Amino acid sequence: MSEEKAQIKKHYITRKESRQIAKENSKAIRHFEKLKKRKSKPEDYTTEMKDDKNIVEFEDLHTYFFSDAGTVKAVNGVTFSVPAGSTVGVVGESGCGKSVTSLSLMQLVQAPSGQIVSGSIRFKANLFKRDKRGKKIPVYETETDENGEEKIKLDEKGKPVIKRNELGGYMFETENRVVDIAKMPVDAMRSIRGREISMIFQEPMTSLNPVFTIGNQLNEVGRLHIEGISRKKVKERSIEMLKLVGIADPEGVYKKYPHELSGGMRQRVMIAIALLCNPKLIIADEPTTALDVTIQAQILDLLREIKHKINGSIMLITHDLGVVAEMADYVVVMYAGKVIEMGTAEDIYDHPLHPYTIGLQKSKPTVDSDVDELYCIPGFVPNPVNMPNYCYFRDRCDKCMEKCSGEYPALIKVSDTHSVSCYLYEKEGEVKSNG
Repeated sequence: MSEEKAQIKKHYITRKESRQIAKENSKAIRHFEKLKKRKSKPEDYTTEMKDDKNIVEFEDLHTYFFSDAGTVKAVNGVTFSVPAGSTVGVVGESGCGKSVTSLSLMQLVQAPSGQIVSGSIRFKANLFKRDKRGKKIPVYETETDENGEEKIKLDEKGKPVIKRNELGGYMFETENRVVDIAKMPVDAMRSIRGREISMIFQEPMTSLNPVFTIGNQLNEVGRLHIEGISRKKVKERSIEMLKLVGIADPEGVYKKYPHELSGGMRQRVMIAIALLCNPKLIIADEPTTALDVTIQAQILDLLREIKHKINGSIMLITHDLGVVAEMADYVVVMYAGKVIEMGTAEDIYDHPLHPYTIGLQKSKPTVDSDVDELYCIPGFVPNPVNMPNYCYFRDRCDKCMEKCSGEYPALIKVSDTHSVSCYLYEKEGEVKSNG
């Protein structure tokens, strides 16, 4: 067999191997789907934060896709945190695991092939208290009677009047609790998704339903996540959100269909949907994709302004280093499903350490650069199926050494805020984890 044919054969599997993979996949998927549907008590997924200043903590997260070619390790041991009130930018090439990490946080990984295999996603949630029958406990309005005693207010029919919250829905007793989203059953996750955590998806034209008006799609979010809200109040809230995101004619846009709006307008609608329930955390997955520079700047200004208004946190997923430099307080650099460097925006932009991060910086065009050709990191992103144990960037690295062919480098802490996964800095810092 010629060398060329041997190389081609390497990329194909036999029928016997395919059957074996399918059998193993089926077994693994059944196991994880069974775990999702299990009946569990809140105590089973209640945990504690390692640092109380964080709103989200990813720890050794593994999210795999069980494909016909083998197991794709899209997220392969990711560990980082999102401090409360901050913006964390997650950057890297397409296919590095950025979006899958965010979808894991939302429990929206494409099942049944995609599954959270192991690890933790700790989140500070504000959950509803429930009685012995599992029902939410209402907060009732009170009034003072003629004797000066406080009692529950009754309506005309003699029923207790439930208090309304700032969104126009009924108020229920809540409690702060740290939950492990990776261990939460599907039903429990629905009380967090949309209300506590919301997501601005990558492409608004495919995320918005083309057969429903903008108003219908906004109202649906309100009716699902704001208990007891009236039709009038949910409409008012929807129009209020459209105003908040800078749409000049909110009442008109409310009645329109997605195809009647420009790309920038659709993106603003997506942001309005994400903000409707005042979430603690907003995941923005490539929020400026396919937008011109002017609209990009407007969207970023809008996100920054809204973050301060709702006092929330943003997890910004992007491959655009310029966007991250403008928006992020902290930066996480991912490559082939792993975190290879993280630190403050100043650490990453002024003092990049990992050869991959340095390569990303060099490949970004600048106004004052006088070059004939932009820098390009040599080679290709490795195949995520059957990944080797050595450094995934080894074959593309111009600083590769013999040690790089050994065990995957641990995450090394080079300062209080800056960590890197590279043997070049092994003697300079403290080994933090095995990533």
